[in-house]
Amino acid sequence: MQSPIVPPLPPKPPRTRAVAAPLLLAGALSCADAPAPNHAADLAAVAEDVWQRQLEVDFRARVREGLPLDELPIPTLARAQADADFSRAVLDRLDAIDLDALGADDRITWEVLQRRAALTIEGLEHYWVVTNVLTPYSSPIGSLRQLFGMVPVASEQGRAEYLGLLAQVPGAVGFVESHARGQMERGIVVPQPNMDAVVGIVRASSAPFSTGPFAVAEARLGAEGEGADAGESAAAFLAEAARIVEDEVNPALDRLAAFLDGDYRAAARPEVGLSRQPGGEAAYRYLVRYHTTMDITPEEIHEIGLQNVAEIEEQMLAVQARIGFEGSIDDFRRHIPTNPDYFPASVEEVAERFDSPSRRFFERADEFFLTKPDAPFGARRLDPALEGSQTFGYYNPPTPNDPVGYYNFNGSDLDKRSWLTYAGISLHELFPGHHFHITRQYANEALPAVRRNGMHTAYTEGWGMYSTFLGIDSGFLADDPLSEYGAYMMEIFVATRLVVDTGMNLLGWTLEEGRQYMRDHIFDSETQIASESLRYSTDMWGQALGYQMGKRAILGLRRKAEAELGDDFDLRRFHEAVLGPGSLPIAVLESHIDRFIEEERAASAS
Repeated sequence: MQSPIVPPLPPKPPRTRAVAAPLLLAGALSCADAPAPNHAADLAAVAEDVWQRQLEVDFRARVREGLPLDELPIPTLARAQADADFSRAVLDRLDAIDLDALGADDRITWEVLQRRAALTIEGLEHYWVVTNVLTPYSSPIGSLRQLFGMVPVASEQGRAEYLGLLAQVPGAVGFVESHARGQMERGIVVPQPNMDAVVGIVRASSAPFSTGPFAVAEARLGAEGEGADAGESAAAFLAEAARIVEDEVNPALDRLAAFLDGDYRAAARPEVGLSRQPGGEAAYRYLVRYHTTMDITPEEIHEIGLQNVAEIEEQMLAVQARIGFEGSIDDFRRHIPTNPDYFPASVEEVAERFDSPSRRFFERADEFFLTKPDAPFGARRLDPALEGSQTFGYYNPPTPNDPVGYYNFNGSDLDKRSWLTYAGISLHELFPGHHFHITRQYANEALPAVRRNGMHTAYTEGWGMYSTFLGIDSGFLADDPLSEYGAYMMEIFVATRLVVDTGMNLLGWTLEEGRQYMRDHIFDSETQIASESLRYSTDMWGQALGYQMGKRAILGLRRKAEAELGDDFDLRRFHEAVLGPGSLPIAVLESHIDRFIEEERAASAS
């Protein structure tokens, strides 16, 4: 439910680059000579140009497209300014397109591009506040291992790319330091409670090549030929990489760590929350709209969250009664760790409990959907070496090398991982959740590349949460009230985020107030509450709002369609309307569903 989504390698579209439509000088062509405007073609050109610009800094997209990885993406002010200038030109080009001349899907593309460009331009105003380069979830230092793990090193070309990127790391580390100094000069500093993690990321990254974030496993090297030449090539590559790390990268990391652990830490304040930073309130209001993809205020979300938590707790008490447990939610929260029957006995049981619910729901797919995923899916254990750094698991879509979409679960400490939430997680991650919507989106070559490869948290995680809700709403979990209760445990977890994120970042809540609210309402450990509350208040402000706000938006649109269409409402067609266009900003999805309702009404009247 909180899993990073690793994109697959979809079929590559033709490598043709569209050129931006030239601006014609007034009077250069007579009306008689001017060609008739082709607004759909103009829109396609804009979409392709936006996609090509994204490819300049999107490492995952470049890997999927088979493009060289030759430059580290560094979020400099100059890049942000250039992105804003590019986006202003995009808006000008979109304004010249007649919306009435576009088909329904092209209109969606226009709306996606228009909203994206407008938010990019507005984001420049908040650059120094929101460009976070130090904290655990946002730090480019922390992502180095994953980034360099994407570089193919089985060929000479791949190794040259790797070494070229590695040589850029000291400059990137230097940017992190200069950016942090620039923020500090403006009074913007990571709060004290997160400083140990900030410094720890940098110090942990300064390590010998063989054990640090740039290490290359022997299996990645492959063999280009037979005999000694292949081995000598690999050895020379590893030796040069180790030299760069020892002589250039680690000294830069050590300098950054010394600065962060010295003058920077001394400037850190104890209070958390973005609104306590200079310019933070305006930036937070922007981030709320950016992450929810809705035109909504933090105050509205806070009230929604308080009401939502209360509603969920009423539903949980009703399920407790069906289970036969007498007592409060807090009593049941304390009861769970004392009952060994609520915990899996083996990794094999974990795999079965994650895999089985999605497969059983898949058998009922025709009740809810017009299509089914073509790619198979399943659950498997994470590499045990990674389990210490993965609180939850994550979903991996299919790739050409591995055609199965997997939920990779954490199989450690089974006596601390109740299975109550597993059925809900299964529906969220596999079918009808992430596996279903992601695989069909990446396979949909009718979408322009910028949309086929686009993911919006509120839509993506909102659909995942809605998928778990389907398990409750359809009665699928009714025969297993403990798993139904676990689905509500998931829901109240993301509902509390609406209260705590807005409370700490805008309404003046302290870190302890945020943590106490979480203790009072969710089922997670104190360790998890500590890390989650820091994520909300010092790291990824507003991002956690997308999960429940997205789910509520999708459900709200369903209720609207049900009310307006009455007996003509078809749940399968509604789901197709939500899934067919791929991931969308919620504001765009709303206008799309309004059109769907009108089309359904017209079809029923004819």
